[in-house]
Amino acid sequence: MIKNQWYVAEYCDEIPNGGHKRVKMLGLEFVVFRDSKGKVSCLSDVCIHRGASLGSGMVVDDAIECPYHGWRFNGGGKCVKIPSQEPGVKIPPRAKVDAYPVLEKYGMIWVFMGDLPEAERPPLPPFPEFEDPAWRCIRGTYEWKANYARITENGIDPSHAAFVHPSFGDKEAPQVHEFTLEQDEWSAYAELKFVPPEYKGMWKFFRKAKRSMVTVRNGFHVSGAHVRIQIRPTPTWSTVIFDVNTPIDETTTITRWIMARNFLTQKIWDGDSRRRTLRIFEQDRVIMEKVCPELLPVYLHEEVSVKSDGIMVAWRNKRRELIEKGWALDVDAMERDVQGKRAMVIPSPDRANPAEAKDFLLKTVPLVDGERVRAEALKQRHGGSAPAAAE
Repeated sequence: MIKNQWYVAEYCDEIPNGGHKRVKMLGLEFVVFRDSKGKVSCLSDVCIHRGASLGSGMVVDDAIECPYHGWRFNGGGKCVKIPSQEPGVKIPPRAKVDAYPVLEKYGMIWVFMGDLPEAERPPLPPFPEFEDPAWRCIRGTYEWKANYARITENGIDPSHAAFVHPSFGDKEAPQVHEFTLEQDEWSAYAELKFVPPEYKGMWKFFRKAKRSMVTVRNGFHVSGAHVRIQIRPTPTWSTVIFDVNTPIDETTTITRWIMARNFLTQKIWDGDSRRRTLRIFEQDRVIMEKVCPELLPVYLHEEVSVKSDGIMVAWRNKRRELIEKGWALDVDAMERDVQGKRAMVIPSPDRANPAEAKDFLLKTVPLVDGERVRAEALKQRHGGSAPAAAE
């Protein structure tokens, strides 16, 4: 699990004005609430007074009220009321919790889990079909007992379709043909062509011609651990599956998905589209909940990759780059030294300001040594030995 990334906490309409929800991400608890004007905020769930869960409280006067002693915290994380104090008594400057940047996009609440300044944060992935009236969108949620990085990689894997998804691929023609990988700082996509399976159901009715190659464009974006799969079964028909994968902890993932289509856009076809989408997740779940190791390896040499794995290799390389920056949570250290012993938090942007940082009470989560990961990666690239120093 990696900090300084956007993760989706919930669908927007699940938190109405004056509403709130306790959510778990990256192994930690948070409270997401919406004030009377509609603004959404996300705070660390731990009240710094006596450790109660803010998410078990309620929204009062546009602040989240702790259920234990009634302390109230505004959307910026600052305590604005301590009921036990006499009027006029100053609230201690350390009476504050970490507050995280929030964006609402594509009907989802995106939370930035980290302390990077705004200019350095990655963008959100594009999804032009979402607001295009020519497209019909449905959505859902799916929970896995599997690691989010594995789930993301599975979504961009082109060669498993022929064996795991009979409605997509053909076991008799499983080859992944030559493709070009398009990459930028935050994402990678590729366009591929597949031989579809024999037409069945509604497809047998709508596609009476001989089977022809189907074009699929898929890829990932680091924001939201996002997967995009676009399938064009005909020159004019197109389906997009847009999903984001939120790590609840190292071995539990919640996928929030939107399926968009530009054909058969009447509501009557939503049920069929939903069933097909959920069938794909169920077919993948059988595989993903039994993979070993459960966690996605950091280094490429730990598993064998071939040319058709190019998109997945790009995902692993991008993820390792983020780990090398020192952004990966040290889950082993958290379980050994933190769980049940003391409260810790993902560092928020205010901690990058020395004037603000000195007043935070809770310690931040331990992180993996990025330099050590970088050194090991260099070592493996040079055949298991460290590279020679530059002369």
